[in-house]
Amino acid sequence: MRVLRFLCFFVLVSLALVQFRLALFEQTKYSNHENASSLNKYQTNPYLLSWLAKQKHLFEADLEQAQLLYKQALLINSVYVPAWLGLAELRFDKKQKQNANAILDYTSQLTDNVKRWRWDKTLVAYQFNREDILAVDLAYIILEMPGKPRNDALRTAFSIWPDPKEMQKELGSETLEYLFRYATRTNKIEQGLALWLEIEKKEIESEAQQKDTLAFINMLIGQGELKRATEIWRKHFNRTKLLFNGSFTGAPLQTAFGWRVGKNKGVSWYLTKENKKKDDLTALRIHFKRKSNINLYNIYQIVPLQGGKVYALKGKIKTKKLTTDQLPFVEALGYKCKAPYNKSEMMLANQPWSDLYFVFEVPDECDAMQIRLRRRESRHIDNKLAGDIWLTNFSISETEELFTILDEKP
Repeated sequence: MRVLRFLCFFVLVSLALVQFRLALFEQTKYSNHENASSLNKYQTNPYLLSWLAKQKHLFEADLEQAQLLYKQALLINSVYVPAWLGLAELRFDKKQKQNANAILDYTSQLTDNVKRWRWDKTLVAYQFNREDILAVDLAYIILEMPGKPRNDALRTAFSIWPDPKEMQKELGSETLEYLFRYATRTNKIEQGLALWLEIEKKEIESEAQQKDTLAFINMLIGQGELKRATEIWRKHFNRTKLLFNGSFTGAPLQTAFGWRVGKNKGVSWYLTKENKKKDDLTALRIHFKRKSNINLYNIYQIVPLQGGKVYALKGKIKTKKLTTDQLPFVEALGYKCKAPYNKSEMMLANQPWSDLYFVFEVPDECDAMQIRLRRRESRHIDNKLAGDIWLTNFSISETEELFTILDEKP
């Protein structure tokens, strides 16, 4: 409330100062005061005249005085766009809609392929419900004016044309990727899926296209649309294997159904190559710096799976000089669903390359599970975790067993 009062006070003071300078100018016409030349410049400035006209229009509802000020600004500069836009709004408020639209059409010609004042004209076109001008201007802003103008234009486009097919038709195919990214960023599921059908017709090859697709999959996952996310993921990123990048041949995706390795105090990670019988064995190496009693839970992968089945998790692990009584292990838990909890044994402090194996159940209501590296906090005095872990050759496979509600523990 105080902020609103301060703004009103500031506007009133500004108007008072302008009125004072105008009155002073009129007085100097008769007194030949030395300030006459500078005040004359003030009176012949189209920017200030247009600003004052807008104050008269919006805050004082003095339409006639505002119109005179706009006309004076245009006499000084006949192509000054803000004055034309202000005059169009004024005529629109005076119910002179035909004349207001004619002025807007003329202004649109003045700003053809011009960035400056493009958003101001778009706002006037929105007020006039001129979708013909809006389609041209919004497409131009989306394509040519990044940052806030582009974001504002996208938000306006989605509000004007809720149907994505109609929106794309109005704005043109060049804007498709920008519309798709905005739908992804703002969690617009159905509009995003409709735009995805057009995106998918292109080859998803470039790094930018793959990044957009992964972001869309991640949005669907976050919004609980796991089945739709899985369809896109399986088709474009992981056709054959259930668990993605189990040998860590590439960096963690940090999104979608790929590995996510979060930041932890006292923990670092990197990909390594381990020589094993002349073969290059890639692995994820995690180094604990003995700086904190780590509660480790943010190294994981969300894996889309079929409910009602039992799966086996396999992998290779190696450890070196791990400390404390609480050592890391691997666990499987339901993603946004309730599933029986299963985990591996804790790793040993010093362990050569060894097999990791355990089975886990997926209830019918689960569409995905979370495979996670876990370490619980220690309650011992000497509780800061140190040492290294290597992980590689992780995979998930179906077993011949089926899991039903009768198998769930009470």
